Amino acid sequence: MDINQLQYICTDLGINIVINNGEIKENKGYYENYHQLEREGENWCYSVMNYEKRTGSRKEEIIKFYAEKEAVKYFFIKVLYQNYSSEIYPPYNPIKKFNRLDELLKHFQNIGISDEFYSFSVIETQKIYGEIEDDKIVVSYIDEKKQKKFTTLPLDSKDGIFEIYRLTYSLWLLKTLEEKYLEKGILLEEFNDEDIVRFIK
Repeated sequence: MDINQLQYICTDLGINIVINNGEIKENKGYYENYHQLEREGENWCYSVMNYEKRTGSRKEEIIKFYAEKEAVKYFFIKVLYQNYSSEIYPPYNPIKKFNRLDELLKHFQNIGISDEFYSFSVIETQKIYGEIEDDKIVVSYIDEKKQKKFTTLPLDSKDGIFEIYRLTYSLWLLKTLEEKYLEKGILLEEFNDEDIVRFIK
């Protein structure tokens, strides 16, 4: 992802960023934490400016990149997740009341999430995979090589249902956005497994 793609998509989504003299950052209010990228010679440095104490700020989560496109994409994924977090975790989330898996699947159907994004029986690429073991649920993300990129510990039914929801909903959001901007010719390639895990996990 280059800076022009970043600017177009963020503008289109209503994400306010400022690009100026080798610096890219979120345009937030005073004393609000924000993500930023800063050019350091030929490299880029990502960080979060933390304003927990109003007397000052400090850089956190500092990561250096040698390639501009990787740095810009990392920044975008981080900002995008923050932008969608209130949608993934709404204050009165009906999922928290679900005790059975069929309730979650009905909810997915109602909001337009197909089984293209999740599975309980067959391991398929770039899907959330739920395994029912006795009264526990283990949730994994399956990568492009049909390997488990990450796996949760065995969770009780309620927590497992919420984790399947959280990961599947996040994956659906990212892949829907990807499809939209690929069709428009703004994105030129799909997000890879590292991008997906960074966003959903």
